[in-house]
Parts: sequence; structure tokens; C-alpha cells
Amino acid sequence: MSLDKAQEIIKQAMTDRSLYEAMAARENEVWGKVLPALEDSQAKMEDFAATEKLDANRHQSYLIGVAREKNLTFEHGLTLGCGAGRLERALVQEGICRSLHGIDISEKAIAAARDTAKKENLPLTYEVADLNFVQLPEKTFDLVAAQTSLHHILFLERVAEQVWRSVKNDGYLWIHDFIGETQWQYDSRRLSITNQILAILPEKFRKNKINARLTTELKRPEPGTLGSPFESIRSSEIIPIFERWFTIEWKLEFNAFLHLVVPPGTRAAYIENDDTTALFEVLLLLDNLCIEEKIVQPTGGQYLMRPRPINEIPPKAASADDERISSLKPA
Repeated sequence: MSLDKAQEIIKQAMTDRSLYEAMAARENEVWGKVLPALEDSQAKMEDFAATEKLDANRHQSYLIGVAREKNLTFEHGLTLGCGAGRLERALVQEGICRSLHGIDISEKAIAAARDTAKKENLPLTYEVADLNFVQLPEKTFDLVAAQTSLHHILFLERVAEQVWRSVKNDGYLWIHDFIGETQWQYDSRRLSITNQILAILPEKFRKNKINARLTTELKRPEPGTLGSPFESIRSSEIIPIFERWFTIEWKLEFNAFLHLVVPPGTRAAYIENDDTTALFEVLLLLDNLCIEEKIVQPTGGQYLMRPRPINEIPPKAASADDERISSLKPA
């Protein structure tokens, strides 16, 4: 039933302009507060240090690392959903990309990104825009990076086509995103594994220091009640939709339950001593085994993709999106 309600929210948001605009305004407000605040959060910095010490992301990669492994550098890149600009700064500072343009819906996040770029004298430009309706310049970028942003996109079909048109024929698309259940309607097996683990974890491992919440049990949230209106709005469809326009050259998929049991904000508890670190290692091992043995589907994915030649793009499945976007797009 919840899945049916999630699909109904998607349908309504695609067809009701007033509903869409209300959701977009809320999205802007939420991330305008969250992203700049996280940049200065002491708890976030402590959690980041703990994540590094634990090597918590060892089963993941990074755009910078993949680019170096493949000896790739780029002249002009684009980041979708750039937030406060951390990815662009890293790509330029590490010599992966000479210049970048970032787009985000949040005015406050873009203001923070612009301010930092100016202070550090970096070749970065920024734009406030709704990715659902943005019109990208054709054949302009040799790299487009979507870092944890596509799971907030409603009109994925349109965005995938826009990205394809904006990438040079020999360019690349990088996607790093949540590809799990749409609107967090968790698979029953994932729920069961997660809750069995939460039931035996002491409280100190379940206390999130970033948001001050204590997790005791994971439940499927009611669709439409997530803090961010577009959170994981169509997350399970991201890769199938983009594969119409792009081929996957490299991929890495991960995360069975660890992001639910040991989310950001809880990791400092695991570096207290050798015993707490060993507990984290056991959880990470089990998480990776669940993916390797296909016990549950991965919820995280990283993909380096190349644009398909136009003659290899499959026929469009439906044209309903174009009509919906035309009716919703602001004048």
C-alpha cells in the first residue's frame, strides 16, 4: 500500500503545478539550511574524522580516484545539485578538472559556494536552478558529475536527456547516488536485517550526534512525510533511465544495511577503543557479504558512463513527461 501511495505522490507532483511548486519551495528551504549548517557543524567534522579513521567507505570509490586510475582529466565540468560546492573545489584543487559550473536549487547553498570560490580564487561558477527544468548548453562539458543529487529529481527522463545533450561525444558522466528503494519504502529483508542488528546494539551506537536522534527500530516512512519533499522520489529508477542515454564503463555498488545501522553521526562511537572498532568491522563485513551474496540489493552506486551515439539510443518509451513538464514549467 505504501508503494502505491509513493507512486501516487510521483504522479500528482508531475501533473499538479501548485503541488510541485510547494514541494520545490520546501526543498529549497530544507537544503538551504542543511547544507551550509553541515559545513560548520562540529559533530559533522568529528563524524568525518571517525569515518576516515574507520575507513568506513573502503568498499566505495571516489570520482577523483577513478579519474586518476583511468588517467582522466577534464577541461570544463558541470556538477548537478552542487550544494555548497565541496566537489567542485576538490576536483579543481586536485587537478582533475580545470574549471566547473555548479547548479543547485538552493540560493543559500549557491551563495555559500560562490563565497568560498571567490575567497579561494577558484575557476568555479554557479547557478541557481531547478534541475527538473534546467536547459543545459549542448556539447559543452567533457565531465558531468551528479553526486548524491539525482535521487531528488522528479523528471529523471528529461534530466537524463539534457545531460546527454550537454556532454561532448567523448565526455563522461559520473553518478554517485542512492539507488535504493523509492521514498525509502524498504525491502522486507533489508528491514528485518537492520532491525535485528539495531535490537542488539547498545544505545551509544544508535545515538546520532548530528541530529540528536536515537534509533531503536527502522520503519518504512509514510510517503510524503520525509523531511525533504523530493527525498529519494524515484531513486530506484535512476540507473535504468540513464542507461537509455549512456553506457556504463565502470561501476561499483554497495550498502546493504550499514547506512541505516551506522549512519553519519554515529561513527565516532566506534573509534573509542579496539573493541568498538572490531564491532564496526563485523558490521562492515556483514554488509559487504549481503551485497556479494545478493541477499539484498545495493542501495548505493557509483558509475562512470559514456554517452551513447544517437543511433544507439532506444526509442522513447512514452511522451507523457514532455506534456507534464510543459504544463509545470514556470513561464
